[in-house]
Amino acid sequence: MKIAVFCASADVAPVYVEAARQLGEHIGNAGDELVYGGTNTGLMDVVASATMNRGGKVTGIIPECIARRGVTAQGLDCLIEATDMKERKALLREHADAFVALPGGWGTLEEITEVITLKQLGEHGKPIVFLNIAGFYDRLFEFIGHIKAQGFVSSAYDNLYEVFSRVDDVIPYLRQYKAPLVVHKYKQG
Repeated sequence: MKIAVFCASADVAPVYVEAARQLGEHIGNAGDELVYGGTNTGLMDVVASATMNRGGKVTGIIPECIARRGVTAQGLDCLIEATDMKERKALLREHADAFVALPGGWGTLEEITEVITLKQLGEHGKPIVFLNIAGFYDRLFEFIGHIKAQGFVSSAYDNLYEVFSRVDDVIPYLRQYKAPLVVHKYKQG
């Protein structure tokens, strides 16, 4: 299975670093492939290194604008340089069988919400997981509850993603995942 992991390229608190390391080890131990942003910094570097250290394959997909900054990971099984962020996201989606969001910033939020939106529109049926380490995403889920209560998100889309607080739950969930029937709010005419 090819698992796209969206996460920070920043140096962050040890609790998040440990979760990234554990996720990479789980991916490698399972014989799966990591697909990620292709940098050698922050949580991206941690998850990629841990995957490789456990024998897993790693594909990095990095846009030219970031590669020019000298942070391209080395020693990966495959490195793809995309022309821009838009192409990078499309390639991440194309190469992945599943998506996992570790804690991250703007890029992580953009990537994970885009795959959720595309699943909502019926463009894919792949599993999506938030790893809510140390309650990192609690406020996001509060906001999602608020926009649902205000009528901006239909309850027809309640099963688009899963949330786990433990890394150990991710791979078993991805292995047993069956795409649910998504009921669209739009009527066929």
